[in-house]
Amino acid sequence: MPRPKGSKNKKTLLTENLQERIAAAEQEIAALTEQLKAKKAELKKMLKEKARADKLAAAKKAEEDKAKLLEAISASGKSVEEILEMLK
Repeated sequence: MPRPKGSKNKKTLLTENLQERIAAAEQEIAALTEQLKAKKAELKKMLKEKARADKLAAAKKAEEDKAKLLEAISASGKSVEEILEMLK
């Protein structure tokens, strides 16, 4: 059975087209990988900043609570030992 005219060239064109698409996909993957690395680094930095801010907020709240507690103790007129005994 004779081969149809031009059939030999179609395979070559398809192969070249696939190779171009593969190369384009690999380039896109490389670019996306770089973007992913950058976003991960940015996220890590933001998480560190958030942890630092949470730590500062907790320390500030602890100081405020301590000040309120000392103020309440002085307003009650009782000694620290008396208050500790009441808490037990």
